Amino acid sequence: MRGRWWPWLLLVLALVPALLISQPHASIGGTPPTADLSEAIFQNPDTLDPALANSPSDWAVDSNIFQPLFQMTTTGKVVPALASHYSISGKAITITIKPVALAGGGHLTATAVAAALSRPLWPQVKSATAASLLKPIVGSGQVIAGKAKYMSGITVDNATTVTIQLKRQANLSFIKALANPALSIVPVADMSRGGPDWQLTNLYGTGGYRLQNWNPGGSLTFTKISGPGPSVLSLPIFVSFKQAVLTFENQAVTLVPVNPGQLAQVPKKLLPDVRAYRQPGNLYLVYRTAAKRISVYPTVSIGEWVAKSFRGRIRPLNGQWPAGLPQGKPMTVYVNQALPEAVRLARTLERMKPGRVTVKTVSLSTLTYLAKHNKINAYIGQADLFKAGTTVPLAPLRSLWLTSPRVYGVKVYANGMLNWHSLSGKP
Repeated sequence: MRGRWWPWLLLVLALVPALLISQPHASIGGTPPTADLSEAIFQNPDTLDPALANSPSDWAVDSNIFQPLFQMTTTGKVVPALASHYSISGKAITITIKPVALAGGGHLTATAVAAALSRPLWPQVKSATAASLLKPIVGSGQVIAGKAKYMSGITVDNATTVTIQLKRQANLSFIKALANPALSIVPVADMSRGGPDWQLTNLYGTGGYRLQNWNPGGSLTFTKISGPGPSVLSLPIFVSFKQAVLTFENQAVTLVPVNPGQLAQVPKKLLPDVRAYRQPGNLYLVYRTAAKRISVYPTVSIGEWVAKSFRGRIRPLNGQWPAGLPQGKPMTVYVNQALPEAVRLARTLERMKPGRVTVKTVSLSTLTYLAKHNKINAYIGQADLFKAGTTVPLAPLRSLWLTSPRVYGVKVYANGMLNWHSLSGKP
């Protein structure tokens, strides 16, 4: 066993009182089976409905219990998931559905998919994300307003084919929208049978894993119903990252998500166990070349900058600062607050060049507005939002995880969540 045993004993003793007084809120399927692998989470899921998911704990579950029609790969390519293929003609998209077996019985049909796409717009769900993604479909407004149950623009052609009519010319951008995890297919029949507690009583899903046991404040346990991956997987809930790292060190949890800002809390001896899994896209320094007075970052070695930001776990895309890049006055570094890697880079630069850099974290919508209206001169992000900007590659997007040496084959979804079907444990 790696490390001493006594820190683990102290942790167990500290948790005993809570374990004695806690009462399970919900238990599905009786006593949970022993888990093959375990993934740490840091809060109870707020919802197990993918249309409403908005936290890492939500997505950790929803990305594996449910599947969308299409998925975004870690290289940014859109590939079929529950769909087998599609065709575009004018404003129409025709999609063929895979007749996959459902855990609740039967097979996925075009009728079930058509209903499932309207479901997130119903008043009892009312997903703002889904409303935005499905807005291009004819009849979506009627469902959102409560005047219709199903979108008139979605028709069932036969048992395995649906046609989606859009308000404008159809293109690949809408297929990418259908790959958003918020539009994962939730069988309406399961939701209807389960009533208000459908997530506890009928959470079968379309993603290959079924919720077996859920003790809010304690852990969630899932059993595999199809596909590869561990037969049983648990998600214990930790009150802190430090607690999760201690548990990992004592080999009582096998996978721990690591926010880039938490890398400093990982003991040096555990750094080799922090693995960086590929996500689509890169991070860039973007600066506006047409500005009258260009204020850009002070000269640094990009290799050193990235290495310090991620303790060597993510490699830089550039080694040196571009020659001839203009210098300017001390500046404010804008960064998308939803990109923890970008925030980490900005904060590290602030420490490397004290007094020369001030960091401002803003939402993507705010960053987009500031850049498009030329109210800032530079930022760290994923794309050039300026009318005339220059991008300097910094680092690839990666999802960081403390991963047990006995776990291999790990892949993540485009949103950085683990793909449970990819997990394998060494014999």
